[in-house]
Amino acid sequence: MREKITKRTVEAIEPSVRDTFLWDSEIPGFGCKVTPKGGRIYLLQYSQGGRDHRVTIGRHGVEFTAEQARNEARRLRGLIASGENPAQVRSHERSVPTIAALGERYLEEYAGLYKKPSALAQDKRNLQNHIKPLIGALKVSDAERQDISRVMRDIAAGKTAKDEKTKRQGRRIVRGGEIVANRVHALLSKMFQLAEDWKYRPAGSNPCRGAKRFAEHKVERYLSVDELARLGRALNAAKEGRLIVDPEAVKPAKRKRGGQKKLGPRSENPYAVAAIELLLLTGCRLGEVLNLRWSDVDIERRFLLLPDSKTGAKTVYLSEAAISTIGKISRNPKSLYLFPGKSADEPLRSIRVPWEHICKAARLENLRLHDLRHSFASVGAASGLSLPMIGALLGHSQPTTTARYAHLAASPLHQAVDEIGTKIVSAVATPLILWVRKDFRM
Repeated sequence: MREKITKRTVEAIEPSVRDTFLWDSEIPGFGCKVTPKGGRIYLLQYSQGGRDHRVTIGRHGVEFTAEQARNEARRLRGLIASGENPAQVRSHERSVPTIAALGERYLEEYAGLYKKPSALAQDKRNLQNHIKPLIGALKVSDAERQDISRVMRDIAAGKTAKDEKTKRQGRRIVRGGEIVANRVHALLSKMFQLAEDWKYRPAGSNPCRGAKRFAEHKVERYLSVDELARLGRALNAAKEGRLIVDPEAVKPAKRKRGGQKKLGPRSENPYAVAAIELLLLTGCRLGEVLNLRWSDVDIERRFLLLPDSKTGAKTVYLSEAAISTIGKISRNPKSLYLFPGKSADEPLRSIRVPWEHICKAARLENLRLHDLRHSFASVGAASGLSLPMIGALLGHSQPTTTARYAHLAASPLHQAVDEIGTKIVSAVATPLILWVRKDFRM
């Protein structure tokens, strides 16, 4: 059926048992399909490259009027005349995934293959807790700089933060803040970089490039000599069963679910205490110590030979004190690990609670386990060790990472400034004294 497509002619068509088509008498290929259920859909049919193509324009009375559909058909015919293929463009647009789907492909084809388990776990958390709730439904091709900036603001403001109950009396805590927003920015930037490689976006169109990150001020906590002494006393007390978590408490605090909170004296998990000592004496990262196997320990050559770490395979040099700590660990014959967990075939997963008790007993506030690594390095810097030497002991892959400890190498600098000060005083003392005496005589 061929006739000029207008509101009247389109609505005059009666539905049949099959699709019925009305083709426009003026615009080649422009038509309206009437379905058996009465739906009226505008479309454009054309040939290009020896193949027939069909593009859906939209529904009559819902998305387009007859006149609007005619105008859209003319626009599409113009694109076809210039060599474009609207059907292929529409097909590509439909194949572009949402950001949530891009995240799943990122985990499967990139992060799962090239990232370490801890980094992979962090990416999964950021995708699930922040990215999917905020922009997961947005098409990858539609994302713009404003969208990324909005995500950053929302996370920094705590919009995605939550504290909810989980099974078995657990809790799921999701924190926001500027630092988390920066980590999400880095994750999105990599995802959109891969989206360009996978032809979901044009090259150089990463929307994260224009979205500013929040300023980060690294918190570096170092233990003083007095704090080291207090920590040492608390560690010994924890091993000997005489740790008092809160010396100032008169009565134990009652728990919500019966019983009383034990404040001391008490002992802590000996494996946890030994792990804390080894962190302090080696400058290792927490995961490197908790995952130690007996096969990684070379007592004769005083090495820990780690097959994997944040920077790859790593050799940790052991002091006599560290060897003494390892020698006192009670070895579980059923476990491969220095610090076995509840099950002998897996390592100790967390030492957070013993660490909190020890810090409270030692009156150490705002001290993280990772700060023991900083303290190890600070003692080396203050002892006059060179930055390359400290970097080698810590296993840093970049000299700039070790440079943060440069200001702690105080002894050589103090000697230098003392020499300068002495020479300055020596140079100005005599003329100054003569001037003062001359002025006094007047």
